[in-house]
Amino acid sequence: MSEEQIDQIVQFYKTNTIFRLQKIIPIITERLEAELEKDGIPARVAARVKKPASLRGKLLKWAKPDSGKTERLSSPEATLLELSDLAAVRVMTYTESDRSKVYNLATKIFKSPDNLKDFGTEILENSPRIKQNDKNHYRATHMQICLREEDLSKDDAETLIDSCELQITSMLAHVWNEIEHDTIYKEKSGKLSSDEKRAIHSLGLLTQSGDHIIQSLLASRNIREEKEKRDSQIQNERFCDKDELSSFMLNHFGEKIGPVKMDFSVGAEDLLAGLHSVDWDHPNDIMTRFTPKILLETRKISKRIIAAQTKAKRTKSLYRPGTCDLFFVSLCAIDLSIAEAAVEDLSGNSRASVLLKAFKQLT
Repeated sequence: MSEEQIDQIVQFYKTNTIFRLQKIIPIITERLEAELEKDGIPARVAARVKKPASLRGKLLKWAKPDSGKTERLSSPEATLLELSDLAAVRVMTYTESDRSKVYNLATKIFKSPDNLKDFGTEILENSPRIKQNDKNHYRATHMQICLREEDLSKDDAETLIDSCELQITSMLAHVWNEIEHDTIYKEKSGKLSSDEKRAIHSLGLLTQSGDHIIQSLLASRNIREEKEKRDSQIQNERFCDKDELSSFMLNHFGEKIGPVKMDFSVGAEDLLAGLHSVDWDHPNDIMTRFTPKILLETRKISKRIIAAQTKAKRTKSLYRPGTCDLFFVSLCAIDLSIAEAAVEDLSGNSRASVLLKAFKQLT
C-alpha cells in the first residue's frame, strides 16, 4: 500500500471516526471512575484517542513487506475496523489482585461488541509472545467494550457504536510497560545495550516485589483506618454528662443492685469526673469492669466504711447507700492505683477522696 493510500485512510479517520471516539472516551471514563469509587477499588483511569499522526505511523509499519500485516490494509473503513485501540482507556490498579475485580465490574457496566465473544478478552501474560519471554514483565487484561444503549440518549445510541479497548493493569506494570515500550518497541537510535536490557529486566522484577509491598501497605492502611474508625465510634459513645451515665446505669443494672434500690443520679457527676480521668468512661467499661460479683463484694466493704465513719463521728462526705458511691468504692476494690488516679485532681475534702482514704484504712 502506498503512502498516498495510507494518507487517505488517515483522512477518513479524521473526517468520519475521530469525533465519535472523542465523545465515547469521557463517558466511559466517568462511568468507570464512579463504579471504582462505589466498589472501593483504588485505581486511576487514563484515556486517549489515537492521534492521526500516530495512526499514520502504525499503518506505515503495517505496510512494510516483512510486517506480516499487509493483508489487513484495504479500504479506509475496513482498515480502521482492524485497529482495536483507536480509542483506549487504561485502568491502573494499586495491586495486581484488583485486576480481576475491575474486569468483573467492566463486564457489568459495558457490553461486548457484537462481533466478539466475551469482550474479546486477552490476558497478556498468558499470550505466547509474553509467556515465552521471561524478560517481559507486562501483566494486563485487555478487552473490547461498547456503551450500552440504555446508558445513551436515542441520538447517541444510533451513532456511538464504536468499541473501545479497555486495558486493566497495575500501576507498577504500567510504569514498566511505558518504559519498555519507549525503549524497545519505539527504538529509533539503534539496538539496546546489554546494560539497558538488564536494567529493564531488573525493573520488571522490582515491579513484582513492589506489588507485595503495596499490598502490605494497603493492608496496614486498612487496619489503621479501621482502628481510627473504631476509636472514633468509641469516642462518640463515651458518656458526655452525668445524665447519660445515670440513664445507662439504670438501663443496664436495673432499679436494684441486690436488695438495695439504686438512685444512680446521686454521685453520678463525681463518678463521671473520676471515670473521665482514668479513661473508663465508655459503656463497655461499665459493663465489663463493674460486674455483679464486684458490686456485691463492694457492698460488704461499704458497710465497713459506714461503720468506721459512724465510729469516727464523721458528719461530712459520708458513704451514701444506694448511690454511685458504691461504684467509686468498687473502683478502689478493682484497682487502688486507678482509684488514686481518679481523685488526683480533686481536693482532699471531696467525697471521692474521703472514700478512698476510708477504703485504704480498712485494707
